[in-house]
Amino acid sequence: MTTREGMMKTGIKWTRQGGTTACATLALILLLAGALPCFAQTAQGQPQDLEFEIINATSGEGAAASRMTIDYVTARRNNVADFEPTGSVFSAPGVPILEKGKYIITVWHQGVPYWWSKRGRDLIAGPVTLHVFDTVSSLDGVSFSGLNLVVRRQESLLHLEYMLQIDNQAKPQVTVTGSPATFELALPAGVSDIKASYTRGPDPTPVPVHSSGSHSGFEIPLTPGQNLIRVVAVVPWSEGMKIPVGSDLPVNSWSVLASPVWMVVASTDIEENDDQEVAGFRRFAGFPLEAGESVDLVLSSGEQVAGQEEDLFTQESPADKEAGEAAETASKGGGMTLPLILMGVVIIVLVAVVRRRRS
Repeated sequence: MTTREGMMKTGIKWTRQGGTTACATLALILLLAGALPCFAQTAQGQPQDLEFEIINATSGEGAAASRMTIDYVTARRNNVADFEPTGSVFSAPGVPILEKGKYIITVWHQGVPYWWSKRGRDLIAGPVTLHVFDTVSSLDGVSFSGLNLVVRRQESLLHLEYMLQIDNQAKPQVTVTGSPATFELALPAGVSDIKASYTRGPDPTPVPVHSSGSHSGFEIPLTPGQNLIRVVAVVPWSEGMKIPVGSDLPVNSWSVLASPVWMVVASTDIEENDDQEVAGFRRFAGFPLEAGESVDLVLSSGEQVAGQEEDLFTQESPADKEAGEAAETASKGGGMTLPLILMGVVIIVLVAVVRRRRS
């Protein structure tokens, strides 16, 4: 049945203009009807009720989180959920999710943040199990697997950069924290502008620094496994200055990169490493250090100063120059040598003695 026939049977008067209007109205109604289920859809996805369970991996029991956030990751992080869960098993209602989207989940447990990267389809499939840990202050099982120090001299300042790799191998698995600091690092006298951050999460996180005397403490939670920390500082340059290396943690491996290449780094606890050259730097490898042990690196300008002194010593003095010219003249027969002069003096003396005896 055509639209015209249907309208005639229902007593609706048909005209060409009215028929066109009716068709347009019907098409609009059908279009809106198809779009109605999508009204809740947003640019960040369809709202979903997500199910989670948090487990304390230290005890194997359920754990509560004080806060949870969910961020949708594009060119930047877009927060789509921020709430306070109740219990170890809970639901996050109405979170917009794209099945192929990438998400960062952050959970705070006992004041420590933990991060996970998940796809939207994994969140939708749920429930999602997340593991956290008990916190302790003991440093047992914690050590530096790498301490890499970069020293750069720029005019009157020495710039320091520490790349720290700290392994937490404590058993059972726990997160190590401390008050006011988790661990300490030896820093030189007069150091300033100390800044620290760790990259355990998706972005570098600033770390509070507590300075006291020759050591600085860093307030950072060390989770099981490897923790990466970056520390930068500045200290005034002086000839023969000392840079200490050490910590209240064992240092299993450490190295030094020094720039410019003429800088001398002196210590009986390091050796130059030519196998791994870095352009513009001298590289040194250090011997392992025990917890609480510290060694001093003595820095000086090296070849830059020595080169200037060498120029002074290689220049000929006027006396040396004259002696050299006399020797060269004698070798060419252009003058009397010293032995001939002495012989002449001896002959004159002998003649005078003989004449005196005859008289």
